[in-house]
Amino acid sequence: MGLFRSFNNEEIRNSLKEVTRQYFVGNLKKSQILDFIFDEKLEIGITSYHSFQSEPAHYHSIAVEYQFMLSGWTQYIDIDTGITYEYKKGDFFAIMPNTSYAQKSKPGTEILFIKAPSINDKELVKITPEITQWLSRKLKTARTDFFYDPNAPKANSIRPAAAVALKNDKNELLMVQRADSGKWTMPGGTLDYGESLHECALREIQEECGCPVTLNDIIGTYTDPNIRVAYSDGEVRQEFTIVYAGQISSELIVLDDESTDYKWVPISDLTKLPLAESQQKRLLDVFNYYTKGNKPTY
Repeated sequence: MGLFRSFNNEEIRNSLKEVTRQYFVGNLKKSQILDFIFDEKLEIGITSYHSFQSEPAHYHSIAVEYQFMLSGWTQYIDIDTGITYEYKKGDFFAIMPNTSYAQKSKPGTEILFIKAPSINDKELVKITPEITQWLSRKLKTARTDFFYDPNAPKANSIRPAAAVALKNDKNELLMVQRADSGKWTMPGGTLDYGESLHECALREIQEECGCPVTLNDIIGTYTDPNIRVAYSDGEVRQEFTIVYAGQISSELIVLDDESTDYKWVPISDLTKLPLAESQQKRLLDVFNYYTKGNKPTY
C-alpha cells in the first residue's frame, strides 16, 4: 500500500515566516513547525534569510552538504585558504567534509539544502579578526542600468515599484543618491506582498527618507521592456514603475542605507544630475507635470 507525505507551498511559506530554517526530512531532536519525515540518511529543508545574516564558522566532520540556490545571493569563505565563493539563484554546490567555512547572505536569500547523513557533526572553528570583519560586511548589490541596449541581458524578473516626485514649497524636488550605482533618483521602492502600490509608495518614503508624505496624483506609468536593470546577485529586472506626485510635510530627511546622500533640486535643474537614462525620461515628465500640468500620453 502506497503512502504520500507532503507539505504544500502555503504551509512552507507560513513556517518560514517564523523561522529561518525549516526541515522537511531528517533525524532531528528538536520539534519543527512542520511535522518532518524521519530519516537517518538525509536532512532536507530550506534556509530563508529574512535579513542580512552570517553563519558562524564551522565544518562537518562526516556529512556532505548539498545546496541549491532558490533565490538571492550568498557568499562563503574557506577558513583555511581564504578563498571566497559566491552563489546566486539557480546555482548548485556541495560542501565536502572537513571544509571549514563561514557564510553570509543577502536578505531574501533562500537555499534548499540536503545533508547526508543526518547527524550532528558540526564543529565550530576559531576565526581571525580578518574573517570576523569579512562576516560583518554586508553584501552590497551593484546595479547596472540598460536603456535600449541590444547587449542588455535578458530580463528574468518583473517587480512593480513606486517612485514619488516630492516637491517642497520652494518648487524643489527631493532626489536621493543610490548606494548601489551612485546615480541620483526619486525616492521609492518595490511592492511587497499584501500592499497596494499607493501603500508601497508611502512605506518606501517613510523607510527611505524617514518622513511622512501625501500623495496627490499619478504622473506616469513606466513599463518599457527595453529598459532593464541588472543586479550583481543575478536578477535582471524589466522596468515597471508608477511615479506619484507627492507633497512632503517636513524637509528633515533621515536616509536609510540604500542611499548615500540627498538634495533638494530646483525642478528646472533636475536633469543636470548624474542619472540613469530611464530616470531622465521620468524627470522630464515630472518637469512637464509641475510646470505645464501635462502628463505623458504614451
